[in-house]
Amino acid sequence: MMGKTKKLIELDNRAIEVLEKQAKLQKRSLKNYLEFLIENTALNFSEPSEEYKAMMDDLLERQKNGTLETIPIDEIRKKYGISRKTVD
Repeated sequence: MMGKTKKLIELDNRAIEVLEKQAKLQKRSLKNYLEFLIENTALNFSEPSEEYKAMMDDLLERQKNGTLETIPIDEIRKKYGISRKTVD
């Protein structure tokens, strides 16, 4: 398990008000909500998991070998009733 570090941060009062409202909506304390947001954001910046890398390597290998099955985007749009105007 990784250690934890305390940091003092200063935020604009308006930002605190908005964040407190969001925390309440999730039934969290402001501190817990901020920790949750910051940790999730950090994870999004981190390197992909080994499972994800393996999946992507497999997809790229199948594409290279010509064994990757794909569906044209127009067929997906037709199947789900999505017009080009909705997507673009």
